[in-house]
Order: sequence, then C-alpha cells, then structure tokens
Amino acid sequence: MNVRRRLVPAYAIAGALIALVLAGCGREQTTVPSADADAAAFPQPTARSAYAVAVSGSAQVHDTATATEIEPGAVIESGRRITVNADSHVDVQFGDRGTTRVYGPAEAIVRTRVGAAHHPVMEIDIIFGSIAATVGQLTDSDVYRVRTPRAFYVVRGTRFYVRSEREDDLWVEEGLVAVYPRSVDMLLLRQTAIEAEPSLREHLDELERNAPVFGPGSHARLDATALARSEALASGLTESLGQVAAATPAQRESIVSSLIEAIRTTTGAVAEIAGDAPGASAPPAAIEQRLASVAAVRRLPVPDNTELRTLLGSDAAPGLVQLTVRTLPQNAEIFLDGALAGSGAHRTLLRANESLSIRVARPGYRERRIQVDRARTEVITVQLERLPPSISTDSFLKAVAADDIGTVRTYVTEGGPVNVRTADGIPALVLATGLVQALQGLTPDLSYDRDVLRTLVAAGASVNDEFLIEGSTFKPLHAAVLAGVAGFDVSDMLTILLGGPVDVNGVIVLEGQPLTPLAIAVRWALFTGETQEEIIKRLLTAGARLDVTISFNNELLTLREIAGRLMRQGEIEDQELIRILRSMGAGA
Repeated sequence: MNVRRRLVPAYAIAGALIALVLAGCGREQTTVPSADADAAAFPQPTARSAYAVAVSGSAQVHDTATATEIEPGAVIESGRRITVNADSHVDVQFGDRGTTRVYGPAEAIVRTRVGAAHHPVMEIDIIFGSIAATVGQLTDSDVYRVRTPRAFYVVRGTRFYVRSEREDDLWVEEGLVAVYPRSVDMLLLRQTAIEAEPSLREHLDELERNAPVFGPGSHARLDATALARSEALASGLTESLGQVAAATPAQRESIVSSLIEAIRTTTGAVAEIAGDAPGASAPPAAIEQRLASVAAVRRLPVPDNTELRTLLGSDAAPGLVQLTVRTLPQNAEIFLDGALAGSGAHRTLLRANESLSIRVARPGYRERRIQVDRARTEVITVQLERLPPSISTDSFLKAVAADDIGTVRTYVTEGGPVNVRTADGIPALVLATGLVQALQGLTPDLSYDRDVLRTLVAAGASVNDEFLIEGSTFKPLHAAVLAGVAGFDVSDMLTILLGGPVDVNGVIVLEGQPLTPLAIAVRWALFTGETQEEIIKRLLTAGARLDVTISFNNELLTLREIAGRLMRQGEIEDQELIRILRSMGAGA
C-alpha cells in the first residue's frame, strides 16, 4: 500500500500536528533549528553506539588491514565494514533505539554519527544483501535509515525488510518507510540550505513531502528509469547549494532562482521513484519468517555511547551474559522463545537470569526442547536423534533410477542416507547420471532429470567413490569424461559434479595406466585426432594438473610437455585454451 502524502492543505489547518505526523512517518526532520539555537536550548546529542548483540553462523568486521570475527557484545565502530557469510546473520543494535539483522551473504557499512543540526544518525549502508529491522523508541532528533546502492530508506518506529540485489525490494510490516534517491540526503541538503539561503527550506520541505511513503502491508520496488532520472537531477543540488554561499550579491538572485527550479524539477521526479511491486501481495514465507524473527528480538539495556570494545564484563552494561547454542547435525534450526534465531551455531547476549525456551529442529530428526530458567554465560550443545525415513533405501534407489525427483527429495529431507548402492554395487549418484550404459559400451540415456543429481550432490552424496563396471574401476568424474569424449553431451553433468567436493586429479587405472580425468580427455584427443577443448578447459579451470605423465609417440611426457609441443606445431587453435595452458606454464 503506497501512502504517498502531499499534506499541503493540512499545513494551514494544523501545522504542529502535521509536523508530528511527518516525524512519525519516517521523514527526516521537517524543521531544523540553527546550530547556535540548538546548542543553547539543549545538551549536545551524542552518536548512538552500534553493538553486535547476536551472531548466527559467521560474520566479520574489517579495518584497513584485517578482518576479525564478530562476537556478541562487540562495539562496531562507525564506518567499519562488516561481511556476513552465507546462511548466517548478525544483529546490530543502535544504542537502545532499534535492531537491524543483516542476512548473509552480505556486505554492509555501519555508520553512527551526529549529523547536521546535531541529529544522531544511525545508518546501515548495504553494499549487497538484505536486512530486517525493528525500530522503536526514537526521539524527534534521531534519524534511522538504510542506504543501498540505489536509494535511502528513512524509517521511524517501524518493522520492515529490505533486499538489495539486482533491484531493491521493500516489505513494510509496521510503521512507515519513506524512499529517496541515494543522492537526496535530506539532512545534508537542509543544513547546506540553512547556511546558504534559508528561503530554500520551504522548497526542500516540498521535496521531502513528495517522496514515496509505504505503510503496513506494502511491498515496494524501485522504478529504475524514474530513479535514474531523479538521481541525475538530484546529484547536483548539494554542489549548487554550495555555489549560493560563494556567489556575489549580483550573482545570488540568479543562482537561487535556478536552484529553486532544480529543486522543483527534482521534487516531481522523486515522487515516481518507487511504487507497489507488480503483483504485490503478502511477503514470501521466508521473508515473513524473517520479519517475525526480528520482531521477537529483545532490545538490550545498553549505553547510547561508549568507548568500550565490548559490552561483556563492563560496568557500562552490567548483567549481560552470552549464550551459545550449537547443534548436531550442524545445520539444524534454533528457535528461542518460539522465534527462529539461526541454525547450526547461534551466539547471543541476554540479560543475566532471564528465562527462555530453546527448540532445535531439523527434518528427519526428532526435535529437542530445553528450558533455561536462569540465563548465564554457557555453551549448550544439542544433539538430535535421526528418525527412520518413511522411504526405504530400496525405494530410494528405484526412485533415482526412475528420475522420481519428488520421492528423492522426500527421502533426502527426511535425512535418508544418500551414499548407498544397488545390489551390484552402483552408487545412487552414478545411477542418477545415466552413465552405466555408456561404461558398458551401450548408448546411455542421458535424458535424466538433472535435479535428481543436483539433489544428491547437495545432500552430500560422494562424487569420488569408486565403483566396478565389468571388472574395471571407475569414479563419477572419470566416467563423465569418458562419455563426453565419446560424443555424448555431458555439459550439465560436469557442471554438477565439478560443483561438488570432487577430486579433479583423482586417478583410475585404464589399460594399465593411472589416469586423471584430464589425462583421459587428452589421451582420447591424441588417439582420435578429435579435439576436446570444452571438456579440457572445464577440467583445467577446476584445478586439473598438467604434471601427469602419459605415453605420447612412444615417449613418457607430462601433459604440460605435450601441450607445449602441440601449441608450437599449431595444432591447438582454441585461443581461450591456449591462454589457460600458457598461464599454467605450457609452451613457455
């Protein structure tokens, strides 16, 4: 729901009320007092410190030279870059004002400062990734905002989710969020306008009122064309404001007039930068879960600002403890007081002696519940008991052979073992490739369902196990290469196998020679005269070595030496392959 507002008639009737409503709508200050007046009337505000209060998985904070693992309680200095690994997240609490959860894989910069006109500014600059935030207890002077490579999201008293990938998406669960082009920093524009030409303030007010605002239940998306236009118009405003201050009296009127027109043009463009996403509806289940999880985060009693490196054990934040929950298996989900907190390993700060319930669950395992009556610093390791799968191993193998992806997924989800074999010793993974017939000298059926093979590799099926076909020993990657050099399309198969923890330099014995997958491809090319550039390039890119020795023209030569000879003789024409070989020392 887009609740974009103009509010012009209402100003004349109830100006004070409208100013309050705008503050509650996540707008930056509508009225900015002068620095001198502010200093005389109020104590100088200080920046809100940013604290890491929980880490699920792994995250790092970076300075100019090093990266340090983030531990709960760590103070994140303003301007520091944080990275969050895949399947991980970190909770950043700004003073006691709000918590932002950064989901990995992500990279972001945390900023805490006192901005123009003494506003405490709390900001997450998302380089890539996504965040969920819950914000409350803000004073009229606090500014809480999220910056992405494309836009500003200015918030106040709200709960929302921002995903910044190829485009930005915004989901608002509570409160209101205003969206501005990245170049429209209202704090900076207002402060510059006050110093340069106070009469410009009313025009900036109109610019601010024209920004799209989204309320509860909204799913908004940026309009790339409108955003690019507004960025082009807005990027010069701050510089133009600076020119006003430097202008001579004779120049000033003309420059101010041009600047007012530029602000008006930008105002019209800003209104169109975001709208309801096409087909906007309730958030996807995964995002709903993330919003619910961040809603359950308990803000901790921490100081607004501190010179400490960590909160734990400090007098500034007494009574805090660190609870660590680890699970076996490692990717089980961890729920604290019913809300998903993370998976595998979760570390969080708690108030000493508070109570909470822990639930650990994973499909295919019996869940466990633990009640903590008095929280203290400790590590709790929770081991789950595997449930017997509803699908037998024999039924699973039949499903693999029949490309029955539904049954295979159910079996894997229930935790069924995937490193199992048929009665004649064929691994389930090899059965999924359709290569057995090729190794038997028959035409293989390679119209198999690639999702079955992907599912098995993702579930941990070994891509290196040996198996026997008619007395000869093979491995999956060697078998795929043999099928490929025989003329069958194994491109997808190679992609899937090479995407797993495969030993690209593993050896099998063929015709009395120990051969790697690359050696098989090269031998075949030399024997048939048919080049195998694509397979060879894929293997080299995956880390195949050239120091393997094979027989060539009655000599024992390394693959590097053979490649050098063929390059000098002009028998390798593929320029990408030549580049790869030269980078590996061939032909030098």
